[in-house]
Amino acid sequence: MDTLHILKVVHTELLTPQIIQVLFKPEHPIAYASGQYIMLGFDAEDLKPFSIAAAPRDDGLIECHIRNEADSEWMQKLFAVQTGDQLVMEGPKDQIKLQPAHQPVILLAGGTGFTAIKALLEALLKEKAGVPIDLYWGARSQADLYMHKEMIALTEIHANLEYIPVLSEEKEAWNGATGLVHEQVLKEHPNLQHFTLYMCGPWPMIQAAKTEFEAAGLKPLSCFH
Repeated sequence: MDTLHILKVVHTELLTPQIIQVLFKPEHPIAYASGQYIMLGFDAEDLKPFSIAAAPRDDGLIECHIRNEADSEWMQKLFAVQTGDQLVMEGPKDQIKLQPAHQPVILLAGGTGFTAIKALLEALLKEKAGVPIDLYWGARSQADLYMHKEMIALTEIHANLEYIPVLSEEKEAWNGATGLVHEQVLKEHPNLQHFTLYMCGPWPMIQAAKTEFEAAGLKPLSCFH
């Protein structure tokens, strides 16, 4: 069994009524990489996986984004944590490993799969990767794009970054792309032969996207999820 670490909640912030950002301070410094996840909970017997939502931070804090689930008492308890509370974690564990950026990169996020993708993006920007980076974020409604303004701001700083939000349900008062997010990727990049692609989101989305992306020329060794 992995070593358990004690985490202290040092900051919480509602990003939407149903999504909270939590910053944890480990009792001892913990090294982690973009694309990793932790097993988090209130006791060692009941831990659940959460992607780390940032590249390694200078202050050593661990950032997670947590979506409330009305049908889960455990998730509601986690959603209600406050500054000073203590939790336990196992990990970090490998999920998606960032590769050296030798060709254009596509980052694909479905819903709160954005957490791992955000961490990978931050690492790419920190490394000053000179390749084009397109980040596609699929969500049901505008409210689910909980870091929309921050993403727009990043594109104004980094000339090689494009941000393409795609809404599957909400159509009113929305001038952006609509439909399934992986189909938007194919619409804009019908040939994926010379791309590296990272994706995180619901498993059905990953399966459908992977099949169609490989049909469009994406090499299996250039696809990470």
